[in-house]
Amino acid sequence: MNATGGSDFDGRVVWVSGAASGMGACFARRFNELGAGVGCIDADPGVIEAATQLGRDGTRAHGVIADVTDPAAIDAGAAQLESALGPAEIVVLSAGVAATSTPIADLGAAEWNRVLAVNLTGLFLTMRAAIPQLRQADGGVIVVIASAAGLGTGPGYAPYYASKHGAIGLMSTAANELAADGIRVNAVCPGWVDTPMFETQADELGWDRGEAAETFTADQLFGRLIEPDEIADAVLWLASPRAAMVTGIALPVDGGLLAARFRS
Repeated sequence: MNATGGSDFDGRVVWVSGAASGMGACFARRFNELGAGVGCIDADPGVIEAATQLGRDGTRAHGVIADVTDPAAIDAGAAQLESALGPAEIVVLSAGVAATSTPIADLGAAEWNRVLAVNLTGLFLTMRAAIPQLRQADGGVIVVIASAAGLGTGPGYAPYYASKHGAIGLMSTAANELAADGIRVNAVCPGWVDTPMFETQADELGWDRGEAAETFTADQLFGRLIEPDEIADAVLWLASPRAAMVTGIALPVDGGLLAARFRS
């Protein structure tokens, strides 16, 4: 709530990429509940129904089907959202895919390209499409959903690690370039979150949900999966006036995953 008793996001225009499911759907819902008009972007056609559901209580929401790896589709989607909602003021970039666990020596170029295309090139293309609209805002905001994997490494999953390190580098570059326009750019770096991506990785390894959750979170100080709403809390703070002097940071929301790696 702001000083007048309303929401910090009343009447604001927010884009969320990857909004058809998982964390993206959670972010879209949370901003919409706080009075924002939400533009939902996803390659999944289900994004249209997701936006329709958000708008059922009279709030503004608009969905566009766009593959973030397709420059023409993203530029057209940006124009469509501006026409439907007005210029973007807050942009949450959460479209992403997981990688398969493969050593670099055995990794095919197609898998490398698939992950980098969505997680890094798609991030760049969506950010680029948003910047002209954000420059019209009174204090625009970009929040990149990176990963704790962008702040560390491990064996396997090379495309995912590389894409998330690249996402943080892109975020920092954008923070430097856009500060003169009053645009803040930050990243949130989740640990293991209870989303469809978690389910996909468990299935890939042939584990049931309980086994996967126990194994994946064993290295987090708080040994449980993170809820999407707990990531949304960090996103909302970074997007709010309470973070007015925060830009260029990569904020871990990882249940202590990174801290645990330094334990003896």
